[in-house]
Amino acid sequence: MRHWIFAGIFSLIVLCTVGVVTAQVELEGIQAEHQFGEFIRFQAEVNTREPIQSIYLFIQPEGQVDTISSPALVPEAGIVRYQIDPIQEKIRTFSTLEYWFETTLENGSVLATPKQTHYYDDNRFTWQARSKSPFQAFWHEGETEFGQSILDTAQQGLEQIRNLLSVPDPESVKIYAYANAVDMGATLQLAERNWVGAHTDPDLGVMVVSLPPGPEQRLEMERQIPHELMHILLYQKIGPSYANLPAWLNEGLASLAEIYPNSDYLVLLKTNYEKERLLPISNLCVTFPRDAAGAYLAYAQAESFTRFLHQEFGSSGLEALIEAYADGLDCERGIQVAYGSDLNQLELQWRRDTFGEDPWYSTFTNLAPWLLLLAAVLAVPIIIVIGNIRRRN
Repeated sequence: MRHWIFAGIFSLIVLCTVGVVTAQVELEGIQAEHQFGEFIRFQAEVNTREPIQSIYLFIQPEGQVDTISSPALVPEAGIVRYQIDPIQEKIRTFSTLEYWFETTLENGSVLATPKQTHYYDDNRFTWQARSKSPFQAFWHEGETEFGQSILDTAQQGLEQIRNLLSVPDPESVKIYAYANAVDMGATLQLAERNWVGAHTDPDLGVMVVSLPPGPEQRLEMERQIPHELMHILLYQKIGPSYANLPAWLNEGLASLAEIYPNSDYLVLLKTNYEKERLLPISNLCVTFPRDAAGAYLAYAQAESFTRFLHQEFGSSGLEALIEAYADGLDCERGIQVAYGSDLNQLELQWRRDTFGEDPWYSTFTNLAPWLLLLAAVLAVPIIIVIGNIRRRN
């Protein structure tokens, strides 16, 4: 009997001791706050009776591989603070940060706090919100009817996309609507591309659009929202392989999803074709030009070329092309596997169907620089031969 009593007392002492040791180092009142574009600040109250060697803060931004880590200083007041610059650290707007503190005691013990999350949004504005699964609409200017129009347009865009491709049921999609492109541009950190009217982070399921009030607002809504939604659904369809899609196909599919297509594309294409300024499709595999005029032309060509592929090979042909690129094939090889024809041949066929181009004219145009070079090379010996003949006579 005494044996059991002593065992029970010993166990109680051990449990109490563990509880005291655990309680000797605590981080309480853990919180984070931010001012958009300026700082994200983390802090906690340190409650300890044990000597501390260091306290580290770890931050894992959503969708990023690298973890941000740095020692945090403990001032006299017992409040540990750490601040980061979201622009310098390339923290994406409307992303979630996961963070935690790790305390190392002088005896080498490491104590980690439970992981916390902080949503880095654009808090320059007071956002109104409205949702209808799977879409969430946020806007800072306009009435409830405006928010409902965003949701309705997103649903219409989803149906438009489903008529084009087989896509999964969307996961949560957040739509942030700005009243002008200037305010929206600050969220993208793209000062050199202030002409961008909308943007998507497909892996976050977030799109930002600029919808200024006025008679064109609904048309812009029907163009921008389905366009950006296509990017999100393509990512959800093929996952990280989304990054392997050629730029012309990615943007071409997004343009085909638009409820209200850009009517200026046809005029732009015709003008640049007549001036022989069209961009080779192979130049649009990786990225588009960064200047507004070049990018606008690239979008027009991508839309027209992708529409041509859809008309030639149907939705199943587009599915085969997406699958080829999802398997990791490069821009040229993917289209060969999907269609049995190389990119240049299909581009010539597109030019013939779109502009009525004579294939012999295109061939001659492409060979013209080489023919001129050949003529220049042959001219020298011909002139020498003629000169010799004249001297003999």
